[in-house]
Amino acid sequence: MTYKSKRMIAILLVNITLTVGYVVYALSAAAPTGDNLQAWAIAILVFIGACIVVVVIVQIVFNVAMSIGITIKEADFDDKKAGRLIESTVQDDEMDKLIISKANYATLVAAGVGFAAALVALAFGLPAVLALHLILGSILIGELVSGVMNIYFYEVGVSHA
Repeated sequence: MTYKSKRMIAILLVNITLTVGYVVYALSAAAPTGDNLQAWAIAILVFIGACIVVVVIVQIVFNVAMSIGITIKEADFDDKKAGRLIESTVQDDEMDKLIISKANYATLVAAGVGFAAALVALAFGLPAVLALHLILGSILIGELVSGVMNIYFYEVGVSHA
């Protein structure tokens, strides 16, 4: 399994864990009332901010751990060779850019569908808080699909078609 697949698995696990935490909060008695859009917006913004911070921390820890692992595994390498190996592992090439592009497209489609679903929900008179959660849910589903696509393409390969 490639470094980038392992990194994406770690990020997916963090995102799933944080999403489950948000769902538990949203269904708990501590959650705002259904008609308090300001409180829901604040809760969603805090959730998004927490996701960004935790994912950045996980990526930093993952990169440090990977660098230490390569250095220990390749103990017979000098510092220059180990540095080049680490750099070549984390640097993106054309295949990486193609994989990222395809995965980002999935996120964009999911977010678009969620936005359209939120508009339909509002048009039918459903609560605005439902629309907020439809948009958030579609973005989270898009990120999940994007992560799975990344792992799949890194392990199986990707065509240019």
